[in-house]
Amino acid sequence: MKRQLGRWRFLLLGALAILAIFALAACKEGYKGLAVSDGDPAPPEEQVLVVQSLEPEFFDPHRSNFEQDIAIERMLFRGLYQLVATEDGGVEAVPSMAEGEPEIDGNVYTVTLRDGLLWSDDVPLIAQHFVDGMLRSCDPEVASPYQYLLGEGYLNIVGCDEYFYAFGTAAAPITPTPEELQALRDAVGVKALDDRTIELTLTQPKITFTTIMSLWATFPARLDIIQQFGERWTDPGNIVGNGPYILTEFVAKDHVTLEPNPNWPLEPTPLLQRLTIRFIDDFAVAFRAYQTGELDISQFPVSEIPTVEGDPTLSAEYLKVGAGRIDAIQMQLEDPTLAIFEVRLALSRAIDRELLNNVVSNDAHIPAVYEVVQGLSGHQGNAPFEDIVGYNPDAAKQALADAGFPNGEGFPTLTLTLREDPEQKALGEFLQKQWKDILNINVELVFVDGRTRAQRFNTEDFQLFRGGWQLDYPDPENVLIGRYDRPGANNKYNCSDDEIDAKLLAAGRETDNDARIQLLQEAETLVVTKLCGVAPLRQLALLYLVKPKVGGVRPNGTIDAAMPGNWCAECWYIEEQ
Repeated sequence: MKRQLGRWRFLLLGALAILAIFALAACKEGYKGLAVSDGDPAPPEEQVLVVQSLEPEFFDPHRSNFEQDIAIERMLFRGLYQLVATEDGGVEAVPSMAEGEPEIDGNVYTVTLRDGLLWSDDVPLIAQHFVDGMLRSCDPEVASPYQYLLGEGYLNIVGCDEYFYAFGTAAAPITPTPEELQALRDAVGVKALDDRTIELTLTQPKITFTTIMSLWATFPARLDIIQQFGERWTDPGNIVGNGPYILTEFVAKDHVTLEPNPNWPLEPTPLLQRLTIRFIDDFAVAFRAYQTGELDISQFPVSEIPTVEGDPTLSAEYLKVGAGRIDAIQMQLEDPTLAIFEVRLALSRAIDRELLNNVVSNDAHIPAVYEVVQGLSGHQGNAPFEDIVGYNPDAAKQALADAGFPNGEGFPTLTLTLREDPEQKALGEFLQKQWKDILNINVELVFVDGRTRAQRFNTEDFQLFRGGWQLDYPDPENVLIGRYDRPGANNKYNCSDDEIDAKLLAAGRETDNDARIQLLQEAETLVVTKLCGVAPLRQLALLYLVKPKVGGVRPNGTIDAAMPGNWCAECWYIEEQ
């Protein structure tokens, strides 16, 4: 028996296939292009895979906004549509639980489910479950960080924003009655016409409708399970899903175990009988575990690139994926010091991004002062921003003096939160030294595990934060809307700017694509030049190792999250040796 989805052993650039820099790097590293293996699967008793990732905060798709969460949730749940990698390296949204494309009548979109769908516990999967999932994302008590995907500017579902903000804001709280809250819920423009038909009423048509409907904020929900178990509904033994796998074991700070969902309705069906995801934050530790055979797929630190390239065995297992990800220093604008624009400008101008990439990252990444990554429509590159926020020690010193802190006098010590691993340590120490040498200011480094880091970001418990943005889908709106507008749910740095809000709102409503891209470019220019909560550092590459026995790994930098090719984890299998 042949497996149609074979192993991609060499470089694949995903939706960012035009990333020429990464493509050239691949040639230097000995990759000869795309290699597809259609090896025979090993027997069922050998279908066991162990991969490395970070520990998630949630297994609840309506509460998650970090890639390690989303990576596993896409294995446990699927939406009406899903993003898949195309043979030319692109990405497209295709029907998943939906029978086909939506029917569109003005602002009303109707989606029909496939017949005979079941949850993992044999309960029929019906239209109301998708309605319930979207309503959870609009529910103010759930407080989904991705609610904005369904609200005005993205999917434009009627009433979703009004329901989500039923309690007002911290500055202007509202106390609705239960009847008022129910009325707002009932007014949200998503309903089940019957067990197989979902009707969505939008404020206006949406170009990227099926793409957004592939994302976790639209995944279905079983309210009976959630109500029965409360916060424990995602525990093994309680959780039910409609994805290719089910969660059978969770050991905090160690691992999760997944097994095939017997009711998964699509091809391919998982061949893996057990998938273990080990939580290892430190890529150096993961690299050693890979070398000793404890892991079959793992990320590894950039410091080990020479080791990997110099080892014939490891170099043949090396997978480098050009990522749709900007790494950045995020700044809490509620902090009185960081609220001063000239302070943010000084911090950004004091970072030599070329040197950073060379000494910390072995030239693995692309120095960047942009937000919209290479490969996306509207990418502007460094040129419009370099002279304003790029490396310039003299201008950095002047900006700090303009802020009232000449030569760092009277400047308070700031803290920078990073994940605890050697590469992040090296990054933090590099930045710490640059800011001290150029600005004469002190920055304390705080290292935490991946789960704590996510919690601190989501609770806005930081001053400076090493973070960034991995594309959810290949469109520039995904980089900007919900991150820099008010009250964007992922705007944890509290960017607050009327001009940015106006541009992003207009872009979200625009139905002419050229005009939409222009508005997004103008918004990016405002975000970057005002350093509205973020100082970009670099566009990342993702570095993986994959054992030769692993088949079906189809990586795509745009839709990968934490593990290579996990957008199709049901494609993974062990080849017969």
